[in-house]
Amino acid sequence: MAKKDPRSAQIQEDMAPGSLTLVGFLGEDTRSVDAIVRQDEALLQKEGVEIADIVKALKKFTFIGVDGLGDPVESGDYQVTVDHFRGWQYCPFKHKKKISKRNTTLYDKVTKKSLYWSDLSLHLIEEHSFFQGKGSHFRMEPEDILEILRLKKSE
Repeated sequence: MAKKDPRSAQIQEDMAPGSLTLVGFLGEDTRSVDAIVRQDEALLQKEGVEIADIVKALKKFTFIGVDGLGDPVESGDYQVTVDHFRGWQYCPFKHKKKISKRNTTLYDKVTKKSLYWSDLSLHLIEEHSFFQGKGSHFRMEPEDILEILRLKKSE
């Protein structure tokens, strides 16, 4: 479970559109960052899936897609495309983490659904259990992640 950061009010403010990024991290979600984290963690706990398993799978696909240099790469039931942009993004949780601007699109040929994430999104999930607010450009619904990656309860 993610720890409550003593700078929560400032972090919440920085998550809003126009603060650190044009679109922000919350979308139209009115919940606090802490509430978003708690609810997403509860869903994953109910499903018996660890965040580490999600991050490992997403990083694997980013690694596979890098070889395509912006073109789609086939990987089993999936097609993955990675786009790299100049510059850096910074973690809104105030620990001076600088992250490359790289976006990954994963298309599942079986479900016909896609996931889209940035390297910053991966960091936010891995280090802060934060999938972003509903309606956020980079929000990945935990249910969609589980379905598309076919992640099931650890036995």
